[in-house]
Amino acid sequence: LRKDWKFDYTSAKLAEAARAKIAYHDGHLSLWKAKREELLATIRAEGIEVNEKIALRYAHPKARDWEQGGEVMIRNDLRKALTETFEKLAYHTRQRDTYDGWQQVLAANPESRQSLDIDDWLFFFGRDVGRESDDD
Repeated sequence: LRKDWKFDYTSAKLAEAARAKIAYHDGHLSLWKAKREELLATIRAEGIEVNEKIALRYAHPKARDWEQGGEVMIRNDLRKALTETFEKLAYHTRQRDTYDGWQQVLAANPESRQSLDIDDWLFFFGRDVGRESDDD
């Protein structure tokens, strides 16, 4: 019957919990924005590689195929890190905006009471464990 339990909270208490979640996600947004800037600087400084075709080094008809001779690439580890960074920025932005909306609604009605089930309680008071890595 635990799934049917309800917990009553004032909207003011829930608004306070939403503010804490906003602060959490704002903090992580700042960290990931700084990481993005650091990563982009690394990519600009050392992340570009030129892969020349080995055939260009030898004298045969393929050696004259200059159009197919080289490829510019970003190091794969940096590309993966950049993708992760943008995913984290998107996640924390979505979460911050969601909690901001809830905080506004709840703060506008501080005396009203809400009945929360377990999922509602976890939304406002639960840790973000499992949704992100330790360095999220």
